[in-house]
Amino acid sequence: MSPATVIEMRRASKRLPAGVNEVKKAFTDISLSVNHGHRLGLFSVNNYEAQTLLECLAGVEKPDKGLVLHHATVSWPVGTNQAFHNKLSGYANARFAAEIYSQPGRIEADLRLIQELTGADDATFHEPMAAWQSQMKKALELAVSLAFEFDVMAVGKINSWNHKSIHPRSLRIRELFERRIDGRTLVMAAPGQNKLALDFCDEGLAIVDGRLLYRGDPEICLELVKEENRRLKYERRQLEEADIARLLQEHEDDEVQDDDKNGDEEGGWGGPRGVA
Repeated sequence: MSPATVIEMRRASKRLPAGVNEVKKAFTDISLSVNHGHRLGLFSVNNYEAQTLLECLAGVEKPDKGLVLHHATVSWPVGTNQAFHNKLSGYANARFAAEIYSQPGRIEADLRLIQELTGADDATFHEPMAAWQSQMKKALELAVSLAFEFDVMAVGKINSWNHKSIHPRSLRIRELFERRIDGRTLVMAAPGQNKLALDFCDEGLAIVDGRLLYRGDPEICLELVKEENRRLKYERRQLEEADIARLLQEHEDDEVQDDDKNGDEEGGWGGPRGVA
């Protein structure tokens, strides 16, 4: 019996604003299925391509075209939480999430876990988040993301955790992270954390120029993305060199014109003006 499908994406496309009356494509006409137990890394040259695809798969963003269907519970992208309110305390923000996502009878235990993972003492945990340091805010975002159980764990860019560190807090987060994905499904944006994706994902998607180029070995996905990045850098360098050559040529042409003009003012081949 084949594994059940937990997420379906059907011919989905998404564009993002890139300035006044300008847009950039994040991905175009992508169809894919994510099955129970998959550990899928999303690799792309530009961070926004993989991140936007993840957000659409997780359901926090909608594609401009196409469909995304969920057949299981899916987390928001771990490590990101834009719903926190700076005027509320860390406790109040965590409590709001726990009221929605905690299992029956688990709210207080989940709040203690969130405080532990955040590393905040009691006084700080009950202070408005506006007074918190940036690093502790990020730690709270990660802690709230890991406190609850979902069938599918979506992982965005994690800034507050070094998964290779042997610091007790890092080891505690790793233990909890591994428990959350054990026997479940993982979908992770790889840009900015390729090593994390390679360590935890056994399958990858390579998104190149907004399209799904390859699905398979994560190492191959990473190499395809690196190759595309090298190609784009080479093209940019060629364009820059062409621009420099053009500017130099324009400068030389201007100098020649100035020399010709000065020669005309001095009378050209007939000598200075006024001399017979």
